[in-house]
Amino acid sequence: MKPIDAEQARDHLELVDRILAESQQRLCAGGEFFVVWGLFSAIVTVLSHLIGAGLAPAATAWVLPPLLAAAVAFSIVRGRRLRELRGRESLVQREFFNVLWLTLGLAVVANVGIYRIFSGVASAAIWSFSEAIVLLYIGMHGNRRAQIAGVLVVVSMVVANFVAPQNAAYVLAAGMLLGYCGFGLAELLARD
Repeated sequence: MKPIDAEQARDHLELVDRILAESQQRLCAGGEFFVVWGLFSAIVTVLSHLIGAGLAPAATAWVLPPLLAAAVAFSIVRGRRLRELRGRESLVQREFFNVLWLTLGLAVVANVGIYRIFSGVASAAIWSFSEAIVLLYIGMHGNRRAQIAGVLVVVSMVVANFVAPQNAAYVLAAGMLLGYCGFGLAELLARD
């Protein structure tokens, strides 16, 4: 075997580092996104229920577009910032975003295009279902917090199915808070 000099060794090590970074199986999910979208999902669910039940005036719905705009703006700005800090994404990270956009896209179609079938609390359950898919996908890659959070969201949907109809939205919102938002907080507080 022919000896290599220090510069060639550094080049080889840099190449190995890049290969490992792109093939890592750990999914580095940004907890702050889960907190923001978990809170937003829960607020939309409860507010929609309150308006539908006549417990809040219909004009209260006007608070939702600015909240949605704030969540979207936060996600765009924070996503760009994270991309600058982290550089290239791993294959697992890219696949996670594909799963995320696919589930959220289908949830939007269900809520906007199929609103007669998925009306009322069923509309919120579609979002819970999407959140559960995202969390369980992360959990499949070894994140136990995501596994637990995904199970919490699924359990909230099952429980919401069996409680009195006027309480179903609160149970779904609790699942969004404990599962989606709770996962985000756990990720932000994690030391590993």
